[in-house]
Amino acid sequence: MHTFSRFRLPRPGSVTLLLVAAIAASASAQTPPLPPPVSAASAAARSGPSLREALDAAWALSPAARSADSRRAEIQARERAASSWINGSPSALLAQRSDRFNNNGGFREYEAELELPIWSPGVRGAAQRELAAQRLGFEPQQLAARLKLAAEVRELAASLARARTERDLAARKHSEALTLAQDVARRVKAGDSARVDGLQAQSLVQQATSTREQAEVSLARLQNQWLALTGLPAVPLLDERLPASNTLAYPDHPALHAAQTRVQAAQAKLELSETDRRDPMAIGVGVTRERATFGAAGETSLRLALKIPFGTDNRNAPRIAAARAELDAAQAESDSTQRLLQGDLASALAELDAARRTQASMAERARLGREVQELVAKAYRLGESDLPTRLRADSEKFEADLSLARARVDLQRAISQLNQALGLLP
Repeated sequence: MHTFSRFRLPRPGSVTLLLVAAIAASASAQTPPLPPPVSAASAAARSGPSLREALDAAWALSPAARSADSRRAEIQARERAASSWINGSPSALLAQRSDRFNNNGGFREYEAELELPIWSPGVRGAAQRELAAQRLGFEPQQLAARLKLAAEVRELAASLARARTERDLAARKHSEALTLAQDVARRVKAGDSARVDGLQAQSLVQQATSTREQAEVSLARLQNQWLALTGLPAVPLLDERLPASNTLAYPDHPALHAAQTRVQAAQAKLELSETDRRDPMAIGVGVTRERATFGAAGETSLRLALKIPFGTDNRNAPRIAAARAELDAAQAESDSTQRLLQGDLASALAELDAARRTQASMAERARLGREVQELVAKAYRLGESDLPTRLRADSEKFEADLSLARARVDLQRAISQLNQALGLLP
């Protein structure tokens, strides 16, 4: 008899606990607030659905959710069948014998029999335990599937946030390029600048237009993917919070629970295979009505029968071997899941720390680029600097702003990935 064992993710060692505590405390203390949106389009996104609502919408469209009720009904129906005292469907036998085709002496016999398959000793209990293991494992597997879908929703939402930021900055760059081109055109017309400056400014406008169009195409492609995944036209902002420190130290992941329940179901299936070593026995109850010759009185008899099939290795060995292979695979998958979850958690913590440092560095770069651009722009207005220097300063400021915006999105993505590694839904 195999027993079901429940086990939890082992607690990390002292070094891991210190790393988790240090990173969690540092992230809670030093993670800066999210930046304000860079355009009215981003501000309008705040009125859209939350990340949880987007996940609910995507889950409602997923095959696992749409088939969940039918799968629950299947398990319940199998449990009702296992609680019955017969093991299968009854069968009826109707037979008739006579001598009319040879000597026609009046012999007639009519027989009716009902055969009922019954459970072999121990098989019914093993079947009920297997179904109970499947029923207990159904919800954890549904939750694991929902968490897997949450990873897709989070990643696509982060990609959309980055594409939306790039589109907004490209639009701003295009507007600034138009303003500069108009200013240079006035200077050229007044004779304060050479015609080559006007051509360079117009080229900058065309380049900014191309960049803006490419950003819009990328954003439209991702929005179509979002619509296909969730069915929602609006995209939520990334607004997940850092998890609590106790969640970091002792994670409780749905994927591990699902793997454990698969091990329990495989153990129960192996137990059933080792117990059910022959086809079901059957009890037959029949009635026979017989007449010997013409004019003789009919006689009625009752017939009881017990059919006992024999089990053979040809029937049992493949089933038992397949059940053991399934159990070995489930145990290996559970061990692999545990190792992968520990690796994902360590990677997510490292990425979060790197994202924080990158954002701080990009914020300083953006500040320096803004100051340089303001000084160069002032010098250009006073005639103390040429247009190429102004364009180079504008370009460096744009790249710094774009890097900062990407770093802010990457920080929110790192928080989402940490929550995903911990098995936390939005």
